Amino acid sequence: MNDPVGTEIEATATWLEEHAAPGAATVLRRVARQRDQARRDLAAERSRPTAAPAAPPQQPEETRQSADDPHGVPLAPDAARVIAMLRTDLARFQALAERAGWVPDGGSKRLWRWREGWWELGHRKKNPKDGYHDTGWYLWGPDGSFGEWVAPHKADAMTDADRLITQRLAATAEVKG
Repeated sequence: MNDPVGTEIEATATWLEEHAAPGAATVLRRVARQRDQARRDLAAERSRPTAAPAAPPQQPEETRQSADDPHGVPLAPDAARVIAMLRTDLARFQALAERAGWVPDGGSKRLWRWREGWWELGHRKKNPKDGYHDTGWYLWGPDGSFGEWVAPHKADAMTDADRLITQRLAATAEVKG
């Protein structure tokens, strides 16, 4: 690969390709490259005002403040466009991940699903000392909460987990709204 995107992202993209999701892998790599390019562009934009002489440079009328820029440095139109494209690609990737449903984790009894964050559905054997009072499938949410027992069989667990995720997301939306 000519443009490295980072070890973690490349490993995730390779995993996606190995698990029959080459489109998601391509989008992930593209988003990572665009993120890196946006960072380079932002660094260049920030270095211009700091390297300027005592008189502040005249900013073109097209530049604007970005809500994502904590330093208050105006962004050039190209940087704002790159950021907008990055947000769009990230939203597409999230939509593809959500549409994929439950994705198996290689080599273990574990499934992953994207719905406003990663959800894990994993199989555990009964072990009351560790908090697993029944053998079966447990659900963990993106908040890192302890696993909640869902069902003893995989098919039932996937159906019940989808229902629980929907309920939790609705409850979270109600609290926020």
